[in-house]
Amino acid sequence: MNITTIIELENQEVEAIAGAKLVFAQEQIEENIIETCVECFQIEGSEEKISTDEAMEIVFKELQQKGVIPEKVEDFSFEMPSCERLKSNQITELPQKVIISFMS
Repeated sequence: MNITTIIELENQEVEAIAGAKLVFAQEQIEENIIETCVECFQIEGSEEKISTDEAMEIVFKELQQKGVIPEKVEDFSFEMPSCERLKSNQITELPQKVIISFMS
């Protein structure tokens, strides 16, 4: 039997664990639709950028060290904030959740 575990983290938690800030990008899909997604991570205190894959690997390993994810787990998947929104006159709020899942 396989058991799937899902861990939901706030953006700030992911940034603190990874030691890097999320860099968001927005793309105009149609006149009324803007897609917001994570482009990459920027290492805190520097201009260096790392891919989302690299940053989430850091998060995964840190959660394993803290005992949140069992040591025997070798593979995981993740979902970064990405959405399509209707354009409005207000400032678009950025998605605030990151999901890590794994099977054990």
